[in-house]
This record gives sequence, structure tokens and C-alpha cells, in this order.
Amino acid sequence: MALTALTGAVLISGLVCNADDGWAKRNKSPSSASSDPCAEPTAFIKQRIDWIRDLQKSLDSGSDNLASWIQHMEGQKSVDQDKVAKIAELRHDADSVNNLLRAGGCPAVDIDHELSTSAAAGTASPSK
Repeated sequence: MALTALTGAVLISGLVCNADDGWAKRNKSPSSASSDPCAEPTAFIKQRIDWIRDLQKSLDSGSDNLASWIQHMEGQKSVDQDKVAKIAELRHDADSVNNLLRAGGCPAVDIDHELSTSAAAGTASPSK
């Protein structure tokens, strides 16, 4: 009896569900797979570095909430703890993938250097 119900459920789900969205996709073709196994992890790290830069810039400009605006008007420096936590999380992710790159024999990204050059480039004024 239970086997009949299970068989019926499988048949019905086969009729209702899209066959391309099956439960197990064993022969998934890679979309735009690179022949370089280091390319995707390196791109992941570079993306995290860009996000960290953006968050650091937004930290310098201040927060968008009313409390930080009032603190700014009173001359107090406020720090958005959510942004600080997100920067720490992104840095942890980048460091972890960087360690995997090293372990896999790929060239690692110097995250500190990337972040310091972006900070220097952002604060440097163009000379005429």
C-alpha cells in the first residue's frame, strides 16, 4: 500500500515538475567555465576587496540614520557597527579563500596591499 502511494507521488511529481529542474543534476554543464582553476577564487577575492572599499568609503562619509546625523551635528564621530561587522565578515571570507588559493598552489592576493593602495588612491589629490 505504501509502495503504491509512493509510486503515485513520484509519477505525479514527474508530471507536475519540470524535468530540467530535477532533484539530482549530475551532468551539470559549467557555464563559462575557465580553464584556469585559480581565476574564479581570485575574482571572488577581488569582489570582496571592492565591497570592503565601498563600505570603508561609506564609513568615512557617515551613516544614513537619524542618530548618526545628530551625532555629526554635535561634532561627535559615529561608527556604524553594522558596516564594521560586514567589513570584518567580507575580510574573513577573502582571507579564507586566499588560504585555499595558497593551498591549491595558486598565487595568493595581497589583500592588505590591495586595500592600502585603494585607500591611498582615494585620498590622493590629482596634481596639475
